[in-house]
This record gives sequence, structure tokens and C-alpha cells, in this order.
Amino acid sequence: MTDLEMISIGSNLDGDPVYQVGSRNSDGKMMLASNTIMTEAEAKAMIASKASAEVIEEAEVIEEAEVVEEAEVVEEAEEAVDVDSMSKVQLEAYMREHGIELDRRKKKKDLLTQIKAFFKE
Repeated sequence: MTDLEMISIGSNLDGDPVYQVGSRNSDGKMMLASNTIMTEAEAKAMIASKASAEVIEEAEVIEEAEVVEEAEVVEEAEEAVDVDSMSKVQLEAYMREHGIELDRRKKKKDLLTQIKAFFKE
């Protein structure tokens, strides 16, 4: 997590202090998180919201990993499809769903060998 900080950049026309929000990189240079000029309260609110947004992003990554695991289970279940009983046209359509183009000019036996090899990988 990047440590954000308020940077005092001067004052507005009314003489009130204004800030920007940024963080220091490994060289010690300041990298702005936003080009917006803010009051102190706005800058503090932005820092707080960015910190909570990073926590939310971490939670979303965990949820995505869970979805990938569920997708792998679905793929395993698809292997249970009885390809032996399908026609060559049905085999072609089924494999297109998996991004594989079959050549129906081949014998069904050869197509089945190709399909079974695909699902073993």
C-alpha cells in the first residue's frame, strides 16, 4: 500500500491554505495522486478514501481467485460430456465452444482422439 500524504502548495485567493495529495517514490520524488487543488479537509478525505479503496481492491482480487477456482470445477464437469455419442457436426460445435476448430473431413475416430487429447491437457 502506498503511503499518501498532503502536500501544501500555497494558498487560494482568500488566503486559505491549499493542498494536493501524493506519495514519494523510491527516489524521494513526489508523485501526485490527483492534480486537484483541495482544502485540508478534502485532502484528508481523499487520503482516507484511497486507503479504503486499496483494501476493497485487495478484497476484489480474492473474490476473483475464488471465481477462477469455480470455473476450473466447471471445466472438469464439462469433460464428463459423452463425446462418443455425438455426431461429427455436434463435435465440431462443441469444440468451437472451447476455441478449437475441427476438420469434419476427418474420420470421427480421429476427431475423438483429438478431442480427448485436448481435454487431457
